[in-house]
Amino acid sequence: MSAAPAKMGVFYSIKERLRNRVLLVDVLAALFGMGAWLCINGMYTQLPLLVFNAPEGWALPSYIVVLIQAANIGGVCYGMVQQFCKGKVPDSIFISILMFIGCISLLLMSFFYGQTVKIGESFHSVPLLTLVFTSALVACTSSVLFIPYMSRYKETYLVSYMIGEGLSAFIPSITSLLQGVGGNPTCIIDESNPSGPKKQYTPPPLFSVSTFLILIFFLQLLSLISFLLLKYLPVCKQQKNDYSSPGKNNNEIEDARSSIVVPGSPDKARNQTSDGESGRGNGEPQEFDSGPSSLTSQVKKMNSRTYAIFLIMQACASAIANGLFPSIQSYSCLPYGNVAYHLAINLGSMANPIACYILFFVTFTSLSAISLMAFPTVVVAMYIFVTATRSPRPPLVGTQAGEALVVISWVLFTGLVSYIKLAIATRFRKNGGKGLFWYGAMTQVGSAIGAVAGFVLLNYTTVFQSYNPCA
Repeated sequence: MSAAPAKMGVFYSIKERLRNRVLLVDVLAALFGMGAWLCINGMYTQLPLLVFNAPEGWALPSYIVVLIQAANIGGVCYGMVQQFCKGKVPDSIFISILMFIGCISLLLMSFFYGQTVKIGESFHSVPLLTLVFTSALVACTSSVLFIPYMSRYKETYLVSYMIGEGLSAFIPSITSLLQGVGGNPTCIIDESNPSGPKKQYTPPPLFSVSTFLILIFFLQLLSLISFLLLKYLPVCKQQKNDYSSPGKNNNEIEDARSSIVVPGSPDKARNQTSDGESGRGNGEPQEFDSGPSSLTSQVKKMNSRTYAIFLIMQACASAIANGLFPSIQSYSCLPYGNVAYHLAINLGSMANPIACYILFFVTFTSLSAISLMAFPTVVVAMYIFVTATRSPRPPLVGTQAGEALVVISWVLFTGLVSYIKLAIATRFRKNGGKGLFWYGAMTQVGSAIGAVAGFVLLNYTTVFQSYNPCA
């Protein structure tokens, strides 16, 4: 296909999408999509401030990762209710309840995130972890509930919804970067015991964790209001499809997903449901010209060997990026300072949607190309793992070069692995059949294995060590 026809196809597609659409519905759909992962993404950006005060310490992320995996029970429960109630309970009721739970979770978290409960001989952040789980229910159920609901509207509004999902990672990261962490901790004399050991002091950020969570609460509330307006405003009802066929709705979803690349969330332990990330990396310029159906017919079917290799790659990538590495990120970054951890989390969260947008313009879906891209990803991952296992004395600790290198490594890793996973999803979608189902299944399996492995390694072995610089 020549470059000129491809460009003409792009411009024609953009022109078609701008015709017969209502900007208000676009905005409401985007704000609705923003609420899908906003709770979890917002909370995750606060980890550099939470780990120093939580009794779990540096192991706090491993608890959160496991809870997010457990929250997939929400999607299972929704499926069971739909199976037994046979559509008697409207999806809009489920969505409203879930988003209300998300709002309440954020509001309560802003007041009680620092409270602890003694269990046995040790204290734990029970209120925080409980509210993380309820927040994760919203995120993990959104893939099987929110996106199918948007298929009732014209295809172009699903694109707006997915752009909003991308903003659910981008906006909290930008806000957290503005908030800062106040700087790296210093050791000061304890005035109550001058002759005793020094105590650790961390300068306060621009605004507190409570203030940040309240800001995210208002954004989540705005998302809930947008959904209600999307459902009840007459102008929004006019933008619904004229059919109700489930099969046709599914095709509508696929067509919309194939037209843009937008991530639902950063890949920090945030797993997808059964359709995985199939909707977050399927856009290719060529599809504007020929359409999804004709493109699929032009793509050579994968043989069983390639099929299996891609599934194994997806499981491994999910285990590392969604489970293990988010758990050990504190051990990898904190020896270099709180600022390094803060930048690695927030710039990494921003790298994920950026990598997905790059896939929109530059797509490599062959096994050789994805394998070639996996090589630098593995190299960076090995360096990250070394920094975590050698904590609290990783390579180049105490130097600006070491701090910069660990931040760059995390940003590169997040971007590369996001691109690879979405490229694999693109290949499975073009291959047809049940590829996307197995892609989602391997994403779930890999994420769960990685989360459990990270939790066990951090809490029941001495492989990863934290430390107090003032002890």
